Amino acid sequence: MSYNVSVLASPIYELLLSFSLYKRQTLMKYLDLGSKWPGEVEESLSPDLKEAIALKENLMFEDLLVLFIEQTPYKNEIDSFFEWLGNMSAGELFERIASSLDDKMTLPTNLLDQRDQSIKLLKSWNEEYFQFHSEEVLERLTADAERKRKMLVEKTGEKVILQASRFIIESETVKNVCLIPSIHLHPMAFIDHLKGTLYITYPIKDTKDELNEVLRFTKALGDEKRLKILQYLSHGSHTFTDIVSEIGMAKGNIHHHLSILRGAGLVNIHIRDERNTFYYSANKEIAKAFSKKIDQFLN
Repeated sequence: MSYNVSVLASPIYELLLSFSLYKRQTLMKYLDLGSKWPGEVEESLSPDLKEAIALKENLMFEDLLVLFIEQTPYKNEIDSFFEWLGNMSAGELFERIASSLDDKMTLPTNLLDQRDQSIKLLKSWNEEYFQFHSEEVLERLTADAERKRKMLVEKTGEKVILQASRFIIESETVKNVCLIPSIHLHPMAFIDHLKGTLYITYPIKDTKDELNEVLRFTKALGDEKRLKILQYLSHGSHTFTDIVSEIGMAKGNIHHHLSILRGAGLVNIHIRDERNTFYYSANKEIAKAFSKKIDQFLN
């Protein structure tokens, strides 16, 4: 293994993630939250906050906040984090993130304005939505992060990453991998690649949720097209374009089937040096995993 693996657990990141999910509203139907979640949350938001979120043009600064969360001494203190971030000059903001950005990435010239707008929005989001879930969130994030840190002592980083997210790191340029536990994203895992570091947001498994685990698994396997995709991926790792060509379906349909397979943990994603190109392979432990899920459910 040519990279270091660390674990970052923070309610601030979960706050940011929930805000991003509400703003972007992508892939909701593949998450346990479901497609109705944004509408349900919207009912509890003030008109001013809904308008401010709608008017926000992009989440560029928010997408970089993980770099500040990683550096802050207030990882578990939301209000203290915002105060810490808000006291930085433009020069300090730049210095703290510049070394983590690729040469092709450009920072906005109005960095302070972006920071101030982001803090205002996220504070309001915390007051009107997230604070009502924060106590449970902190407890679950902290507990899972400790489990992962113990696993890293007992197992290789590759195995811990694979078990948590189904990602396989094969890139020679990756020097650090940061695992970030999440509740809102369940059951999906996502990746952000910033220069030599991969930030992998992975779902915390709920040991009391065996029924949904089994249903997710059986749904994924209960479709002929998805079985054909799995069969194709069992012979090696292939790109999305390869899968579209082999299966002969529209890109949107392939994306739909892959998302369901990913949510059930049936597909691995290989990260190589080609940025933004993922390779997919079948999880060869399918039969064993399914048998274990059934045993857990019945017992």
